[in-house]
Amino acid sequence: MNRFIVLVTAAIAVAALCIPAAAQRMGGTGPAGGTPGEVSNHMGQNNMTQDQFNKLQDYVDVSKRLTGEDKAKGKTVADLVKEDKANATELVKTLPLSCDLTDAVLAAQGPVSVNGKSVDTKTYEVACGNGMGYFLVTQAPEKPYGFSCFAAEATRAADVAQGKPPGTVCQLAANASVNATMTTVMSRAGTNCQVRDFRWVGTSSASNTEFTEVACSDDTGYILKTAMPGSTQPPRAINCHDAAIQGLPCKLTIVPGAFVPTVQTFKDALAQYKVSCDAPNVRVVGQENVLKRYVVEFQCPQQPKGLVAFIPLNGNTAKFETLDCKAATKKGVTCQLTK
Repeated sequence: MNRFIVLVTAAIAVAALCIPAAAQRMGGTGPAGGTPGEVSNHMGQNNMTQDQFNKLQDYVDVSKRLTGEDKAKGKTVADLVKEDKANATELVKTLPLSCDLTDAVLAAQGPVSVNGKSVDTKTYEVACGNGMGYFLVTQAPEKPYGFSCFAAEATRAADVAQGKPPGTVCQLAANASVNATMTTVMSRAGTNCQVRDFRWVGTSSASNTEFTEVACSDDTGYILKTAMPGSTQPPRAINCHDAAIQGLPCKLTIVPGAFVPTVQTFKDALAQYKVSCDAPNVRVVGQENVLKRYVVEFQCPQQPKGLVAFIPLNGNTAKFETLDCKAATKKGVTCQLTK
């Protein structure tokens, strides 16, 4: 029985990426309405004015929220901090989100228009034990939503590039340095990477997943896959070779002359070997650790029993081989596209 290393488990090109010109910006004294779970270029009807934005920038200083009435009742800054953490912890559970909350602060609150109705909102910035940071928004009776500090930074950079007032970015101590935060996330995802640069790629609303390209100081590169609100999946770092196979090519760390197969590469291989298969869906299972053939599942009407191909590429002289799903199980490959 041939053994192979599973490198990629996600179906190719299934992630519908939402890549914004700019992400959501907080409206009124609270967040703008938008599509829950997505970072889009829609700014809503209640964009924050520059004056309101300037006031928001010091939200981490919780003491400014302590009113005279609060003080008269004996309420302290520590009490507000405790309330913020408790409320944010419940919000993390409600969404749900992969976040062991370590810090939280109320960043903004106020009424905004959602689906033509005025609703009260509260926006919390949170820091998580896995290194991730987020803005999380309540907007009852509508569903809560949120977006990551990485997306917020991408928005800020896009705004600056276009000469617009920059959007709000995360400010908690654990979230303030994006490169440092991303280095922490990569480390806790099991990858040693001193981050020198990053590129926010986009999100998949279907899987509540966010994708960010990371370039490391040693010139290696990865696509970092992280949870958006609605997902409890832990962060995962995918090397650029495997990410390209999934349709997410790296741009910050391109190795000249490096061979990177694509979906079309695998389809062309079937045609080369005269295998009839018009495949709308393709899943890369991995690559063998000895013969180095790519193990790819195809779903196509011409192969009702399923099709798994062992494809040698880029000068590999190993044998091309195809099996139906039943036969593929004997080699340790379980079909997912054909049942």
